[in-house]
Amino acid sequence: MRGVGCRVGLVSACGLGWCLALGGATACDEETGGLAGGLLISPQQEAEIGKGVDLEIKAEYKIADPADPVTLWATQLVGKLADSAKRFRDPAPFGGYKVAIIVDDELVNAFAAPGGYTYIATGLVLKAKTCAEIAGVLSHELGHVVKKHGVKRLEQSVLATQVLSSLLGSDKSLGKDVAAGVWKFLQATQFSQSDEGQSDSVGVQVTFETGYNPYGLRDFFQVLLDQQKGQLSLPPFLSSHPATADRIAAIEKEIAARYGAKVQPTTTQTYDCLGTTLTLAELQKRITAKQILVQVGTGTAAGADAGASADAGPAVDATLPAPDAASGQ
Repeated sequence: MRGVGCRVGLVSACGLGWCLALGGATACDEETGGLAGGLLISPQQEAEIGKGVDLEIKAEYKIADPADPVTLWATQLVGKLADSAKRFRDPAPFGGYKVAIIVDDELVNAFAAPGGYTYIATGLVLKAKTCAEIAGVLSHELGHVVKKHGVKRLEQSVLATQVLSSLLGSDKSLGKDVAAGVWKFLQATQFSQSDEGQSDSVGVQVTFETGYNPYGLRDFFQVLLDQQKGQLSLPPFLSSHPATADRIAAIEKEIAARYGAKVQPTTTQTYDCLGTTLTLAELQKRITAKQILVQVGTGTAAGADAGASADAGPAVDATLPAPDAASGQ
């Protein structure tokens, strides 16, 4: 821990980032020079940041309607993963995980914004060979939320003062201009090797504890790496989550160290979707057939048709119920 002379109760510089002095003590990250625990932004403020970013995302992308079977599948899948992730961080203070499907068959990506807002692109669903691969990717994304990686990066950015000023205003919400800035920042942010390693570790544990074979995450990285060979550009997921042979080997090493013979590729646990009304094959068929209801008002900024149904449903959220805040982690 780096010693920083901070005045009690004031925000001050910690390296190139920010730190919060609490009772005369500071908690700073060795690698980034910023907050080690994401103490500057509260879980409630994190939820407001996520809400503002969610509006930006819904303006940029077409989103499957919350009542569509594709969204129900995603909510069911993430719900079981979120149950397994509770031991890493109680989701109640930030309002639980909110799940949405981005209707873009060319976008091979999934990501989670602060406050548990979780997005899966149809392009990623189509690229996956098994549900364990998708579960691995999404568990990795939950790892970023439970470890507060996005929040900590934001705290260390030049946007920190602007964000906090907006959140401490009269309505306690993120203004549209500030939300747009945060969304651009998150799009440009690449997590550190340490952040990615932590999220991989959480992803391995969450997938296993949910009942999936944790080799699914490794398998999906390998699929994208194989696809990238001979191409000039990386798939979107690899652009924000760099994958190398060393990283894949590290995932394999962690699985072996944690679970030994209990986990073997292809032969133990399941690769099928757990707790969902649709199988992966049924889901991919609906996507390929363009049988997705698009949420009204989404994708208006992009103005591009992602090939989904022209019908639109009510603009409501598909939110996973959060556990009682009193239950603890």
